Amino acid sequence: MLHSAVMTEPRRNVFAILDMGSTKMVCFAVKMNNGVPEIIGIGHKAADGINGGAITNMQHASYSVLSSIDLAEQIAEQTIDQVYINISGCGVSSFNVVNEINSTVHEISDRDIKRIVLQTYEKCCDNNVIVHNIPIAYHLDNVSSITELKGLYGSKLRADMHVVTASKLALLNIENCITNSNLSMAGCIVESYASGLACLTEDEKELGTVIVDIGGSYTSIGIFDKGKFVYADSVPLGGVHVTRDIAYGLYTSVKSAERIKILHGNIMLTSADKNYVIEAENDDYDGELISVMKSDLIGIIRPRIEEILELVKDKLEKQKNIVRKVVITGGCSQLTSMKEIASYVLNKQVRIGIPVSINGLDVEYTRNPIFSAAIGVTLLVAQTFYNGNYNNSKRISRFKRLFEWIK
Repeated sequence: MLHSAVMTEPRRNVFAILDMGSTKMVCFAVKMNNGVPEIIGIGHKAADGINGGAITNMQHASYSVLSSIDLAEQIAEQTIDQVYINISGCGVSSFNVVNEINSTVHEISDRDIKRIVLQTYEKCCDNNVIVHNIPIAYHLDNVSSITELKGLYGSKLRADMHVVTASKLALLNIENCITNSNLSMAGCIVESYASGLACLTEDEKELGTVIVDIGGSYTSIGIFDKGKFVYADSVPLGGVHVTRDIAYGLYTSVKSAERIKILHGNIMLTSADKNYVIEAENDDYDGELISVMKSDLIGIIRPRIEEILELVKDKLEKQKNIVRKVVITGGCSQLTSMKEIASYVLNKQVRIGIPVSINGLDVEYTRNPIFSAAIGVTLLVAQTFYNGNYNNSKRISRFKRLFEWIK
């Protein structure tokens, strides 16, 4: 088993969050102040050597990692040696298991809870590694859905667990990339889980909400229900594919296509758009301006976005009974009319997910959906190892913190 895929407690109060995307590499240098996370440095660089969360060129990927971390270290004036990784793609999937312990009647202790939670690791496939092992409900003898086990007596303890796994080989390559950069990987967090923590309200987590993070090469999908993360999957399409479509359709460079997408990207045609002309630089011809009908641009972007949303809809078909709402985040969520087209395709109430703010974030990063996952990873580390409420500086052991957080 790849032990470092599961989050471990920070060795210091300064650590890094790394979002290794196909198009961007984002590093947050985080300092914990009395249980409150503060971003003290940011490194944001173009990514190279990574595609869909997988390492495709170790040398280039290592350089991208080092570049973003070096920049964050310079701003923070701190040395970073431990990194938490946000992952997308990487064969992420999830399933439910039931763990059970039988014994004589006794008072349930932390040891019992630890045993039944860790029992999951005996059931993981050789080709995958557990990234998240989340208790959904506890049952003791004939009593179900227990919220507080400590102090109760019983003999048959059962736990319904939700398990999120990723490809062992993909994570080994990521770990090698991190260690080649003289860093320690403190654990992995799947993108949809992190983005949900950053973007969803407490009510949305309770009532059954899908988080859809449209990244570079992958779109990550997650579901929260009854306050728990209960589903993870992805589709192998994202913003990169939209950019390539624009480049192909307009006979321009990928760089120019990305700029056009950011400045003029739209999905639905209005009467005002029909005769609207966009002028954009064409990098292939020494900055020569090209003229594009906005209706033509929309005609390129919309089919790809609809394809992504249809694939998301297919993934959610078996989960439709618990899905009440959809929240979309990530870079492509900023395309004009994304909310409307997503509501039409998915036949659900939709809103655009904006991440919560964290102390120390610059204005350009605050409430920007591109950084939802990195912000969510920061929150998860703080909640898991620093008492979950940001006003308490008391530190407790890793397993005790884990059990208190998941109840």
